[in-house]
Formats: sequence, C-alpha cells, structure tokens
Amino acid sequence: MVNERRWLVLIFTLYFLLGVGYSLLMPLWEAPDEPAHFHLAWRVARLNAYATEEKNYEAMQPRLYYYFGSVIIRALDKIDPNFSDYYYPHEYKYNIRVRERRFDWNADNYRFLLGVYILRWVNILFGALALWLNWKTFRLIAPDKPTLQLSALTLAALTPQYLHIMSSINNDVWGTVAGALLFYLGIQILKGSAIWLSLISLILALVLPLTTKLTVLPVSAALLVIIGVKWLFSFKQKRWLLIAGVVVLFVAGLLYFFFPETIQTAANEITWRLFSLRKKEITVEYLKVISSQIIQTYWGKVGWLAVGLPVWIFNLLTALGFLGAAIHIRKLIKLKTEEPQFALWVGTFLIASFTILAVARNGLTTGATQGRLLFPAIGAISILMLSGWHDILPERYQRKLPLIIMTLMFLLNIILWVFGILPVYFQPFLD
Repeated sequence: MVNERRWLVLIFTLYFLLGVGYSLLMPLWEAPDEPAHFHLAWRVARLNAYATEEKNYEAMQPRLYYYFGSVIIRALDKIDPNFSDYYYPHEYKYNIRVRERRFDWNADNYRFLLGVYILRWVNILFGALALWLNWKTFRLIAPDKPTLQLSALTLAALTPQYLHIMSSINNDVWGTVAGALLFYLGIQILKGSAIWLSLISLILALVLPLTTKLTVLPVSAALLVIIGVKWLFSFKQKRWLLIAGVVVLFVAGLLYFFFPETIQTAANEITWRLFSLRKKEITVEYLKVISSQIIQTYWGKVGWLAVGLPVWIFNLLTALGFLGAAIHIRKLIKLKTEEPQFALWVGTFLIASFTILAVARNGLTTGATQGRLLFPAIGAISILMLSGWHDILPERYQRKLPLIIMTLMFLLNIILWVFGILPVYFQPFLD
C-alpha cells in the first residue's frame, strides 16, 4: 500500500529545498533573460511606467506578471528601497552557451538584492502550484496507479531545468501554471464534466496565453480541440458549439477593445512563429544543433545555456522517455476502447504532442529556442514518458519506481551543482 501523503510531503520538500538551493547558487541575472524580467517589474514599481521595447527587449511580453512583481517591489521599498535596487554589473555579452560567467560578479561588488530573491522565491511557490495541478490531473488519468502518479510528479518536480527556471525571475512560471490548469480542465472535460466548466475552459484557453505567456498556446489549442470533438460527437451538446462560438467571439472582442496592444503584439508574435522560416539555415547540421539545444535545455542546461550535465545523460533521458511513451501508446492502440481511461490518455498525448510540435516549429524560426518552452505541458510529457515503463515493470519494481526516479533526479541535480554551477559561477568567491 502506497502512503501518498508521505510521498507528497517528501517530493514537495525536496522540490522546495532544491529550488531554494538553485535560487541561492545561481548568481543574480545568470538565469535566461532574468535582468530584463526584473527590470520591467522594477520600472513599474519605481517609475510607475511600463518600459518600451527600445528600453527592454522583453517589453512585448504579457504585462500581468510584471505588474504583480511591482507590487512586491513597492512593498519592499516601504521598508527599505535598498532591498530592491537594480544593480547591473559588467556583462560579457558573448559568454553564451560557454562555461563562463555572463556577468562580472565578484567578492567586491556582489550584493544580496532582497527584491530579486523574494521574486525568485515567490516563483518557486508558483512552480509548486503547477506541480499540484499536475498531480490532481495524474489522479484523474491513472486513478488505479498511485505509483505512476507519484513517479510522474517526482520526474516533473525534480527535473533540473524545471527547478532552475522556477527559482529564477521570469514569466515562464506563470505560463507553466496556466498550462497545468488547462491540462487539468481538459482531462476533467473528457471525464464528462458539466457544460459550464467547458465554457469557462474556452474562455481561459483564450485569456491565459495573452495574460501569462504565449508558450501556453499549444496547450490552449489542444484544449479547444478536446472541447470541440467532445461536443461534436455528443448529440445533446451540439447546440453548445454555436454558443461556444458566440462566447469566443465575445471574449475576443472584449480583449481587443480593452487590450488592443496586447492583441496586436500577440498576433504579430504568432504570425512570426507560424510563418517565418530561417530558410538558409535549415540544414541537417542546423536541425541537429537545434534539436540538441531543445533536449538539453529541457532537462538541465542552466545559466544562459552555459552549464549542464554531460550530453550522454541528456540523450539517455530523452531516449528512455520517448521509448516509455511509445510502449504505452502501443498498448493503448491494442486495447482501444477496452482501456477505460483511453480518452484521457488521448487528451494527454494531444497536449504533449501539440507542445512538442510547436517548440520544434519554433526551432525553424529562431535559434534561441529553449526546452523550457515545453514546461506548460511538463505534466503531460512526464506521465507519458513513465507510463510505458510502469506498464512493463513487475509489481515489486512498480512500487519502487517513485524512489528510483527520486534518487536519479536528486543525484543529477547534485552533480550539476558540484561539477557545473559551483566551479563556473562561484569561481571568484572560491578563489
């Protein structure tokens, strides 16, 4: 008998300990785009004005996260303005994807900016919320497989890159929470929820990408497909397709009326992602490089993509994950309607595949594609990767699968700290 409560306490305890560890080990601004994200919130708090794209390249992002961050900075300013100062040391702009520090922090100029760390720690809480939502979803998908639920939660929670991104300042965290919420709603709808939940889900599928981060769009698209197919094949609910169309148009009109700049920016971003193409660079060599980058920055290549685990570990984890998903998909194809959770697994696969395809397509648009863009669907991806292995393991090893995953991922994090983060980013202090 699996004691779920004890396992949950252990998983979340490790998540918080490792997350705080990353937040303290990674020097300020070393996480991807962190100074730009903090600057947007800091400018709103200090100058009561949102930065233009000329002043900050992240200014085209949805603004809600930065206004939220500004509330925290203002609260700290009332105690002591020094807590939230924005200090930016010399930047080595070309130190990207190499084992070198991006910023010239040293023992003389390094300072503990409490405002930055508070925002990092708040993001860790949001990351935990996303994990909890994914956990609730796992219980719906595999209600009779508690060890699979716990193993998938452990894999998502202790993935080194997930911990790194959740413990730094960025709006990826809100995108991850939004993706987890839409994943949960999609599975609830497939289980046969009330019509009102489907209508709310429709609205959230439109609103969340525009208010959190556009990386949620693939999950939103999958959710819309789930709702549309379910209503289309249900005679009693076909009339709701018309109502849903009216709701979508109404919500879209409200968004365009109240947030025209956000809609225009989103439209430009989507158009660029969908239709632009780096034709001259679409070669076999380029595809190898961009695929490797996506894989490595999903599992754990941190600090401006500079420090990570050995490549063979990334490749092994990815191969095992794809093989596990393939084993389970093959089983589902054989069983078809004999599997009571068949529709829920199809929805899970839809969310994971839409997100993977979107990130892969993005790689044909820009060389800056990163695996963290997959995090809105990390729950779906994690449970798919482990489902096949759980199916073929003998029962006595199934019970040990959460412990195996926990031990492996914990060791990978410690290895990354000891052989990557500490010797590269803390060299000035170690000297």
